[in-house]
Order: sequence, then C-alpha cells, then structure tokens
Amino acid sequence: MCRRVECTSCQKPTFAGCGMHIEQVLGDVPRDQRCRCREKPRDEAGEAGLLARILGR
Repeated sequence: MCRRVECTSCQKPTFAGCGMHIEQVLGDVPRDQRCRCREKPRDEAGEAGLLARILGR
C-alpha cells in the first residue's frame, strides 16, 4: 500500500510504496501541485543505475 509523503527535494506531495495506489493517496492534490522529481530524464536525475552502468548504457 502507498502513503503520502513530502518530497525531500521540492517539498511537494508525493508517494512512498508500491506505486499501485498513487491516485488513492494523491487524488485530492492537483497534478500540477504534485512532485515531479521522479519524472526527470535519467541524465537530469543523476547517475544511471547499477545495471545500466554494467551494460554501459
């Protein structure tokens, strides 16, 4: 189950958990007022994950 949390980067509402219940926990928050940090392209979000580094992507 997911729960609402505050993003540590932008201080906007986001979720923690499996991701299957996002609308249940953020349904009352307009989309433009939600955290979008997870939506950043990988090059902006930082270093690639372990598997991508191993495969050279």
